[in-house]
Amino acid sequence: MIPEKYLRYIWYQLARTAPTSSLRRRALSRMSFTEVGESVYIGPNTTITPLGGETPSETLLRISDRATVSPNVTFLCSMHPEEAKVPGGYGHRAPITVENDVWIGAGAIILAGVTLHKQSIVGAGAVVTKDVSSKSIVGGVPAAPLNQNQSTV
Repeated sequence: MIPEKYLRYIWYQLARTAPTSSLRRRALSRMSFTEVGESVYIGPNTTITPLGGETPSETLLRISDRATVSPNVTFLCSMHPEEAKVPGGYGHRAPITVENDVWIGAGAIILAGVTLHKQSIVGAGAVVTKDVSSKSIVGGVPAAPLNQNQSTV
């Protein structure tokens, strides 16, 4: 029998590198600490922590129906060194929730404890440190609301 941590690693690698979104979505849903809704697009090279250590008992990443996760998105559900001898109370582990119809742009980073509320958009390369309200667009580092009435040149 294959130990749980090795199975988790195999499913994780398939969730990152499988040739189609449906295979990546299926592999992601097999991981014990993730939940994936219907008609979700998972782009290639999506990174999710935690990976090492013990298998979390709670759901740390919930992606709801019709969400789009573009390529190279990182979900940092756990932000602490696993075996480093760092003094103090460093590190944070909290669930990330992606509600219905959210679009996450390529290369975005979503930090622990964040909820992306329904129909919100996260711009490419954004670092999301706080909840994103429904029907809003955020971008930048750290992510902040973007003016939707701004015209481009």
